[in-house]
Amino acid sequence: MFKNLAVLVSFTLIANTPTLSADTPTRWDNTAATGISLAQGNSDNLSYNLRLLSLYEHNNIEAKIGVDWNYAENNDTKNIDSFRAFSEYRYLLSDHAYLGTNASYLIDDITDIDYRIDLGVVAGYYLLKNKDQKLSFEAGPGYVWQDQANVTDDYMTLRFALRFAQQLAAQTKLSFTTTFTPAVNDFSDHLLSAEAGIDTAINDHWAIRTAIRYQYDSTPAPNRQSSDTLLTLGLRYTLGSEDTDHTSGEKSSSPAESGAISGPEAIQDGWTSTAALTLSMADGNSDNLNTAASYDAAHRSDTGEFFFTSAYNYAEADNTASADSVVTRTQFNKLLTRNTYLGIGLGFLRDDIADIDYRVTPAITLGHYFIKKDHMTLSLEAGPGFTFEKVNSTTDNYFSIVGGEKFIWEINKRISLKQSLTGHINPSNTDDFNIAAEIALDTDISKHLAWRIAASWSYDNTPASNNDKDDITLSSGITVKF
Repeated sequence: MFKNLAVLVSFTLIANTPTLSADTPTRWDNTAATGISLAQGNSDNLSYNLRLLSLYEHNNIEAKIGVDWNYAENNDTKNIDSFRAFSEYRYLLSDHAYLGTNASYLIDDITDIDYRIDLGVVAGYYLLKNKDQKLSFEAGPGYVWQDQANVTDDYMTLRFALRFAQQLAAQTKLSFTTTFTPAVNDFSDHLLSAEAGIDTAINDHWAIRTAIRYQYDSTPAPNRQSSDTLLTLGLRYTLGSEDTDHTSGEKSSSPAESGAISGPEAIQDGWTSTAALTLSMADGNSDNLNTAASYDAAHRSDTGEFFFTSAYNYAEADNTASADSVVTRTQFNKLLTRNTYLGIGLGFLRDDIADIDYRVTPAITLGHYFIKKDHMTLSLEAGPGFTFEKVNSTTDNYFSIVGGEKFIWEINKRISLKQSLTGHINPSNTDDFNIAAEIALDTDISKHLAWRIAASWSYDNTPASNNDKDDITLSSGITVKF
């Protein structure tokens, strides 16, 4: 009863921020951030995170309310599952000094925390405070109620916290927070947490958020580690902020609301290339790693085209690999007419989880552009090929028929979409075929950086024994354009 009352009191303090008069502006900033990665099939791996945050700042009042949830599983076994709700309230006594209260509620199934409730009051001081930098330190007493590994406990604590925020550029902001919460009667019984994050704005509503969180529990549950590290990479969206001048009764407009939407950008001739990286990681009681790297290059001219793509995917849980694959493809197209071409291509695949030591697929194709505009292309191709492979320790080679489709759309000057589909079939055994599909959406952050959301699907109708036929992956990350 007391633990629920404590949380209710603290959250009520924030929810009941003093009402401002009708002739003063108010501001609540509400954001949601999420990231997700997925592998399904021979590699079963899923991780995602969600964060909701509301910030209030006006005159001598600052408030924060938020929740976050992190979840991951490998081969249907959960290895990350934590939920946290938190709130803070500050009343500025001067430009630099303040008094405040804070509350947090934590559930973590992996570390056997059924609940942990922290409630406290603090006195703080801004060591730095200007439009680009904020650095504050605070300390004060608190109380903890917790149930860990079916053992309930409550005790008085002290709270020490250091916070730093730096506006690195017009579109990028760095933040860092660390808290140290020891028991009053035993400083060796403590909880240390630190979190750093970088937000890079894409436009008025979307931003990329990269964050790393470290937590150390000096008295963990039996058979649990003391430290946990979690790295997340995802998108943040501004749900809406209220910035109203009640004297005029109108909401201030943003630059996006008053500016025009950029039109599509032309698909470039000459060389273009991009490199993309996705990374999510948890270490400690939750051991989980997902990473993907890719590179693609293209050269276009009036007489021919050259394309090269490569991708590497790796994932592991509890030091056991659940994904490990390399895919590359090279193709040269000789333009016979503006829309028709003769292509020579070579593909390579290695997938340890699917027991594919190698699969090499040279081919000659005849293709045609059904759409070939400055901002959009759609092509289909087909032709004879050959397959050399070693699957499940068995080597084989056979004549094959190859088909493919490629679609590129420069939606506007900041957003582009790429999609491709390829297939191989053994004409002497039509049950022996495989298909691969990819799609990627890039949103430019700057001239050379973009945020990529990508998905891929592969299907092998005759997989190695004890392996699934299809694999699906979903990821998001940073793309560098050259």
